[in-house]
Amino acid sequence: MTQEERLVALRAKLEQQNKVTLSEVCEYFGISRDSARRDLVKLSQQPGLQRIRGGVMLAPISSHTEAYASRPVSDVKHRLAQAAAALLDERDHLVIDTSTILSLLPLYAGKAHCGENKLNVVTNSIDVLTAAETNDTMDVYFLGGHFDPYARAVLGAQAEQQMQQYHVNKAFIGVCALTSRGLTTNSLLEATMKQAMIAQAQQVIVVCESRKIGSDNFHHVCDLSKIDIIITDHPPQSDFQQLLDHNDIECIVVSPK
Repeated sequence: MTQEERLVALRAKLEQQNKVTLSEVCEYFGISRDSARRDLVKLSQQPGLQRIRGGVMLAPISSHTEAYASRPVSDVKHRLAQAAAALLDERDHLVIDTSTILSLLPLYAGKAHCGENKLNVVTNSIDVLTAAETNDTMDVYFLGGHFDPYARAVLGAQAEQQMQQYHVNKAFIGVCALTSRGLTTNSLLEATMKQAMIAQAQQVIVVCESRKIGSDNFHHVCDLSKIDIIITDHPPQSDFQQLLDHNDIECIVVSPK
């Protein structure tokens, strides 16, 4: 068995038990302590993992959050938004979540949309709403309730109840963190709002920079089994790609410029 094959097996073992030790690696593969130590050093370089005395464990849950207004709009985010817009069809009824990437979606929706019918869009994002004002290919339904300036979105029970009035065929969901346990966030209100959007959608499309894959937050949004498509900017690690394949999730990787 090659080191790459051992690393895939070890990552799968980590997802089950959160930690692997040097002695476990030696016993599991029948290799020397030196070989096992090299495997653990290599393994710890993967996202979402950290080296500890005598082994490797899943990285602790991140509590870091950044206000949407302070997040830079990079070229990568523009390319991810373009890839998301390429999935649009004139017959679509959409819900668009709040994220800096998804706030760019209306900009590219008009370029991708070539039909006579307008797209019906539900959103809780003030930035999506603002961007859609200049897009005559969209009819926008804005969820009401309490406006959260940190998230630049309407969140809470009132917006969630309103979301139940709509049935959409595609939900574009922003990502705070994504691991084997699914989509997570550090905001309970964002988590329940995303859940309300996902519940009303036939297809769930998550859009994120690859750096979000492998990080974990406190509040659970949904399992991987709820996701249909992931759009990202770098191919996932082989172990995570195996999880995507197992859950029949299509992964769209945008090509670099």
